[in-house]
Amino acid sequence: MKVKDLERTANVAWSPKELSPILLAAGTAAQQLDASFETNAALEIYSLNLTEPGLDLKQKCSFPSEQRFHKIVWGVCGENDTPGTIIGGCDGGIIKIYSASKLMKNENGLIMQQQKHTGPVHSLDFNPFQNNLFATGASESEIFIWDMNNLQTPMSPGSKSQPLEDVLSLSWNRQVQHILASTFASKCVIWDLRKNEPIIKLTDTVSRVRWKVVAWHPEVATQLCLASEEDHSPVIQIWDLRFATSPLKTLENHQRGILSLAWCADDPDLLVSCGKDNRILCWNPSSNQTNGEVLSEIAKTNQWNFDVVWCPKNPAVIACPSFDGHISVYSLMGGKTQQFQTSDKIADSFPGIDGYAQAPVIQPQNLGPVSVDLTKPPKWLKRPIRASFAVSIFA
Repeated sequence: MKVKDLERTANVAWSPKELSPILLAAGTAAQQLDASFETNAALEIYSLNLTEPGLDLKQKCSFPSEQRFHKIVWGVCGENDTPGTIIGGCDGGIIKIYSASKLMKNENGLIMQQQKHTGPVHSLDFNPFQNNLFATGASESEIFIWDMNNLQTPMSPGSKSQPLEDVLSLSWNRQVQHILASTFASKCVIWDLRKNEPIIKLTDTVSRVRWKVVAWHPEVATQLCLASEEDHSPVIQIWDLRFATSPLKTLENHQRGILSLAWCADDPDLLVSCGKDNRILCWNPSSNQTNGEVLSEIAKTNQWNFDVVWCPKNPAVIACPSFDGHISVYSLMGGKTQQFQTSDKIADSFPGIDGYAQAPVIQPQNLGPVSVDLTKPPKWLKRPIRASFAVSIFA
């Protein structure tokens, strides 16, 4: 069910697991305008405040930005390792690095701005093993590996992948620290940073796919999933690098292209995805069910959700920004979804169209049950294995 809502068109990142209380960073999304045609941009931080009634998130700070953001990530690297560092990818090859502690004190939190890339920076990811390392990807197949201790000279993992394409997604392996996956529209390239070269390229020559995003299995080092944004083939494929000629399985339920997915770090049997069919689905990627097992349809919205992000500290919670100017926070632990009307601002900005401005209200009876109950308890709620011993003594 929806537990919080923020009226922003922004990319989001959760605070690291080590930080308490839970915070959510929101950076104004690039190439998007709200109904008021506002052109200003900002990086903001909000507290989740689940114990407080209502859908509103409480703003902790706001810092203006000259550029809008294509992607933001939040890592633990920083002074005393908390509250860490926020990095944003922008147009013109710009990355911005912020001190979260300075932002929280309402100080100038921008500690570094670099312009090494060509074109917009769409891809960012922190290394889960070495907190000082992060990867960025942009146009013309450009990928850089950055060290927070030396931001002047980023490293390239190897020769640019040919033909030159936009780097749409990057993901560090969750078990092996020197393995990085990069997604292009036509392929997924796996890099070994010890050798500074690609070790394998995944392509699907059978299906008509256009890759959008990649995510590694939280526990199996050789497995990853890829999602296609192609409307004619809106699939999620699970691949194993040991058998890389074809995917292990294909998950099919979205009616249009998939824009984002995320694998739960606390339970590998949970995978969420969102697509251009306005649906947010929770899958069991370990299931052998034909076409994949959908555990729950988390939400059916009025517009596309362009990202979905698990909360590291509370794995029952996900954040989903959408093109209707809202960031919605959902709980997977059951309840009823809430419908949200967003057309009033459109009517305010376009005088004379009042009679046409109201979007159709989605009636629950037309959608069937909107419960988001999972069909089984998540891993973090299961009782740990226990053993009892008894000793019998015979005289």
